[in-house]
Amino acid sequence: MSLENVKELLSNFGWEYKISGNDDVMYSPNYKEILKEEVYQNIYKKDDFYFKRKVKFIKLDNIEYKIEYLEDVTKYIEFIISLKKDKLTGLYTREELESYVSRLNRSSIIVLCDIDDFKKVNDTYGHQIGDQVLTLLGTIIRENIRKNDFAGRYGGEEFLVIFDTNKIDLVKQRIDKINKEFKLRSGKLKLTFSAGISIYKGDKKITETIKDSDVALYHAKRNGKNRSVVYDASLEETLKKITN
Repeated sequence: MSLENVKELLSNFGWEYKISGNDDVMYSPNYKEILKEEVYQNIYKKDDFYFKRKVKFIKLDNIEYKIEYLEDVTKYIEFIISLKKDKLTGLYTREELESYVSRLNRSSIIVLCDIDDFKKVNDTYGHQIGDQVLTLLGTIIRENIRKNDFAGRYGGEEFLVIFDTNKIDLVKQRIDKINKEFKLRSGKLKLTFSAGISIYKGDKKITETIKDSDVALYHAKRNGKNRSVVYDASLEETLKKITN
């Protein structure tokens, strides 16, 4: 096998590659560009494609060449990601949410959403329609968050969204926009959700911040539903009075 054969082989496989011996012999222009965005150890992403960096050595005419190449592993990565996604909503599973939360180490806004009167939808129209409702809200959430944000199905008709920002007013605006779109796109059902919003600053456990969002969600439900409430400490006192 000649060096030209090796180049042809790599080209036929669609690999981005670099071959070097004593000097650089072949340098694919996109090789370094792809290597800029490492998403996991030796896994790189460019646009919607994933590549794995690999290294091999071959000997041709008594010269040893090192071949660095990027193998397209997009289908494999998509399969792995699909295992972490809830089948109905397309959002991450509760397990993936908990894994993400355990690694979170920066200021974030935590939003807990719960579809209003969801049981009534299932009782009136059946679980198939109920499933379609969950799919719809999951789709709308995905369409309205950025790639640095994280959203998952927290359980039943509850959704947890983690916004990679500390601007709580902007997040409230975004959540209210999602709610209006949900009502519009649910047609004659005119469905809405209630949401509790809190900010994680790293000054306490994130599980406690999620509880804060849950307290705010409780107040959103109690005060008429179809609204989002931002957590503050006074809500705790109100809750104690109600439950005592």
